Amino acid sequence: MDAAYVRRWREDVNACLDRLLPGFEVCFGYPADRHTVGGPAREEELASLVGMHPPDDLLVWYGQVRDVNLPDIGNGYFLHEPGLVARRDVTSVRGRFTADVVVFASDGGGTLFAVEAVTGSPVYRLPVGEIAAGVYRSEDPRFDVVAENLAGFLDRLRDAVGLFATTGTVCDL
Repeated sequence: MDAAYVRRWREDVNACLDRLLPGFEVCFGYPADRHTVGGPAREEELASLVGMHPPDDLLVWYGQVRDVNLPDIGNGYFLHEPGLVARRDVTSVRGRFTADVVVFASDGGGTLFAVEAVTGSPVYRLPVGEIAAGVYRSEDPRFDVVAENLAGFLDRLRDAVGLFATTGTVCDL
């Protein structure tokens, strides 16, 4: 993943939001919340991630996009700013999968999304589960791989936003 990919992703998602938001209240019966695709993270924010061993793709991402807030897409999707990522309670997963991870996103229903630390592959979906001493544990079948890597996750999210903007259909990640 490179900076050009992230810029195209941001443009694509913003174009979908530009189609969705003007008629949102008429279609859904309530006003849209604030949707944002932020600009680049500050250097000090990036520095806060170093001890977590973030994969290179996550650093490339944050070099272009600090955070994403899509509260009305499905239950909502949120790609967290680096400071929140650095403060996350979960640093590893055990159960159906075992890995050191960096939690970088969530949905409005309590599900977290984590990328494997260092390698960046794969991206896991972590439904609500037990968290103790930084370890997420679950045998829930929803605890699963949702993408091969961060770019795959971002592609799925972009496609979900596009589908919702075009048809109003909610697509879970």
